[in-house]
Amino acid sequence: MIKIMTDLSADLTKEVAQSLDIAVLPFYINYGDESILADLDYTPDMFYEKFKSTDEMPATSQATPGLLEDMYRELGKENEIIQITIPANSSGIVNTALNISSRLNEEEGFDITVIDSSMYSWGTGVNVVEAAKMAKDGKSKDEILAFLKERFEKDKVYFIVDDLKYLQKGGRIKATTMVVSKVLDIKPILWSNDGMVEAFDKVKGLKRAISKIVDVVAEKMEDPQDGTVYVLSADAQDKAGLTAEMIRNKINPKEIVIGKVGPIITCHAGVGVFGIYFKHK
Repeated sequence: MIKIMTDLSADLTKEVAQSLDIAVLPFYINYGDESILADLDYTPDMFYEKFKSTDEMPATSQATPGLLEDMYRELGKENEIIQITIPANSSGIVNTALNISSRLNEEEGFDITVIDSSMYSWGTGVNVVEAAKMAKDGKSKDEILAFLKERFEKDKVYFIVDDLKYLQKGGRIKATTMVVSKVLDIKPILWSNDGMVEAFDKVKGLKRAISKIVDVVAEKMEDPQDGTVYVLSADAQDKAGLTAEMIRNKINPKEIVIGKVGPIITCHAGVGVFGIYFKHK
């Protein structure tokens, strides 16, 4: 059988992961001297409250190699494993996974394939779910890998950041850019571009920024009448709701799903970040 595996950055809920038998590798979230091993029991809402209640800037770190190898050994006893990871540009877990899986494959006959998703949050999670459904339906490993390759090459995730101070504190944006953006009410639109979080555009004002990403959906979405747009936010339900409304009014896709950004992205972008993912042409 084929076992689908991912990590906490995919933002799957515990219920979804359990229903599709998806294994999820935890991450460490660090607040100064305090370190939390965050798994599916550490919900986005729990993280938002912790984030807002402390002045400490949180950081993330990968699970230990030993923990990952233990998961491989347990899952790989009777299964082929496809592991879909956070991009290598954001975490060392990808190289760790490649090294451990290569050794187990060569020396002990395991069958583990590691796939860099090149995306974040639901951009990864939606396709992890689809891969798990394919596995349950008896699709071959090659069919699942071909599906993932196409999606990860074509698709992007777009985020609007509420406050640049978190990116600035984490060294992901220049301080001068932060000052100018704050004074002029510039809203940076970020995207996942081949695994890198980059500036897609900078727009003045929240509604104009939302309008910009709605235009992107209208231009790039594959088959809106039969497709789904995922609107995700970190404790920014009002902005997610406005985004969903504007998408519905302009594009009217078959379905709009509103969900939550989990701890990994929120650590670096801050509470208030929100964005979209959809299947690209």
